[in-house]
Amino acid sequence: MKYFSRSPEDWKKSDEEKERKERERRNRIRRRANFIVVLNLAIVVFLFFFTKAFFPNRPEGVVGQFQIVIDSKESYLPDEPLGIRVKIYNRERRKGKLVLEDFLFSVKKKENVVYEFHYPQRVEKELDAFESVLVFDLEREVELIDLDGGDYLVTVSMRVNGQRVTIGKIVTVIEEWRVEVDNLKDFYFPYEEIDFSTYLENISSRQRDITVKSVTLKILEEDERTIVEKKTTLGSAFRAAPMGTVEVHRESLSAPERPGDYLIVLELETEEGTLKRVLPLIVTEEYQKNLRGTTLVVEGAKFVSVGERYDFSVKLLNEEKKRKYFVLKSVLIVITRKEPVFSYSRSDEFRIVLDEFSSREIFKTTTYDLIKFDEPGTYRMVVVVESEDDRLVKEMEIIASE
Repeated sequence: MKYFSRSPEDWKKSDEEKERKERERRNRIRRRANFIVVLNLAIVVFLFFFTKAFFPNRPEGVVGQFQIVIDSKESYLPDEPLGIRVKIYNRERRKGKLVLEDFLFSVKKKENVVYEFHYPQRVEKELDAFESVLVFDLEREVELIDLDGGDYLVTVSMRVNGQRVTIGKIVTVIEEWRVEVDNLKDFYFPYEEIDFSTYLENISSRQRDITVKSVTLKILEEDERTIVEKKTTLGSAFRAAPMGTVEVHRESLSAPERPGDYLIVLELETEEGTLKRVLPLIVTEEYQKNLRGTTLVVEGAKFVSVGERYDFSVKLLNEEKKRKYFVLKSVLIVITRKEPVFSYSRSDEFRIVLDEFSSREIFKTTTYDLIKFDEPGTYRMVVVVESEDDRLVKEMEIIASE
């Protein structure tokens, strides 16, 4: 028979050839994919062992089962002493013998040595599982205070079980100007006059001068839309003592007409740049005259030693799921036994905003409140807070023992 196209045998050979080429193409793709997978795996394995060999993932200051740690805050104010400690931890679930030699502690600012301590003698101690030991406490040796602003390098070096270990930590002493505000109330009524003063606080260990070119005040709504903007040109120079404040501006304006939460933005343009402070401004039409839904909380020890300094604070706690506005008329706190040991009173009216389930501190002892109990026995604390139509009373016993 004569075919005008290909014979069935030719079509069969053609189809088989196409299938063969397709299989070869798929095999080439599969081999290429397998090669890429193997290559990527080889790169990962190489990088793993390379980083293990040249960048060992081990915490600083580790010697065997022990780790040396410099315990300190990251930053300090100039009038804060540096509270730096050196501790050694046993990181394992077994006892270990610790032998320390040639201990060296130093604090430097750039190339200048601020303080150095050297203890060359040998010290031995056995640490239980996960136990720690205090090796050095800077505040026991010296009070490093009123330091210039900047970064300080704390370095610790010692031999631990015969191996020399050196670790370091950067701590910063803050030096800056801060914008502070005085006489701003917790909340205002619509159109009420807002009067407050703006201060600059010199966060530094030295007297400093600053020139304030202008003060800009803005009031923003919750969506950050500006509804008030005032700019006052000053061009005045001010001087502040170390950790002191200086008044630079007084402001007076009316509260917004609508109740709500606003923001006061203060921007002080100085020769050193722009200083900024953002403060909340709350406007409400009414406040709660009684103290329902609140309670007084005293945070302080109930058992103390005779002659020991006693510190405490008093907070007003909102126990309900809604914001509350209060105008407090007075606060009275008395601690007595046979006679008063401590008393505090505040009779000027002040306002407080308490968000749902939040608290606000209305009193806290300061360094000037030196409260001590000279005799053993039971002392009685009474706290009284008054609003326009209500009063809260909280009593607590404090037991002093020898």
